[in-house]
Amino acid sequence: MKIVLLGTSSAVPTLTRGLSSTALVREGEIFLFDCGEGTQLQIMRSDIKRSRIHSIFIGHLHGDHLYGIAGLISTLNLDGREDPLNVFGPEGLRTFLNAAFRTGDLQFKFNLTVRELPRGFKGRVLDESEFYVEALPLDHSIFCLGWRFQEKDRPGIFNLERAIELGIPRGPMYRKLQHGENVTLEDGRLITADQVVGPKRSGKSFAYCLDTQFSERSIELAHECTALVHETTFGQDEVDMARDRKHSTMEDAARVAKEAGVTTLIATHFSSRYDGRQVAQIADEARKIFEPITIGRDLLEIEATIDLQFKLL
Repeated sequence: MKIVLLGTSSAVPTLTRGLSSTALVREGEIFLFDCGEGTQLQIMRSDIKRSRIHSIFIGHLHGDHLYGIAGLISTLNLDGREDPLNVFGPEGLRTFLNAAFRTGDLQFKFNLTVRELPRGFKGRVLDESEFYVEALPLDHSIFCLGWRFQEKDRPGIFNLERAIELGIPRGPMYRKLQHGENVTLEDGRLITADQVVGPKRSGKSFAYCLDTQFSERSIELAHECTALVHETTFGQDEVDMARDRKHSTMEDAARVAKEAGVTTLIATHFSSRYDGRQVAQIADEARKIFEPITIGRDLLEIEATIDLQFKLL
């Protein structure tokens, strides 16, 4: 699992920060969270293949999170895309897209499914064999959804040496044991799966909380997540503005990360009033609450290792 930050600015772009968009890369498939203006240019600057976009998730309908989606989908159509595309977001998203596509008389060559989620929605929006995605309302100035991408538990590691010691023949029995089934050998011995397969391995998880002020719902969504991408629009110098506009400070995000028990916090969505040096200072203060904070920057890649730790690429 790899996280690619495509845009880390809030409200308006800067010369060094694009508008909100984050890509999650898993097994070659791309899951795009928010799609601010300029997102497809950032995709072109990254190693991401837009043809591999599986689904797009729009948290709310403020322009800095939304205005790039019509252009991106239009480009996918020009590419000759044939695979279906899922788009999820709040009510009103379909109206926005229809207006854009009707104006340009766009005729789709692929199946575009837009699912609008009503105010207060809570639950799974996507459920596949190896993962699921769920949504939960956050606390912003308009209806806003946070997202959690969760890998399902994987089978334990198969102990080949032990299987050979027990005289289990290679082939179908190995597959059955790996899937938790018991088998009976020709000599009548019953071999249980736990004799040769280790405990189930927890799947990695990713939570995305943009935009929101500090909220118990963010903590619930990010509970024991591998990685939490959380907005950190303001520093403590602008805490009153953060409360007024229902945004978070870096310290708010650190509190969410600590109380949720996440492995790492990835800070993003910085106000244009802060330069990189100021953001670093704000993060240093927030680390007194929660230490493992990664300061986001455009095109930064962060990969989850096997032991659920993270490394910057």
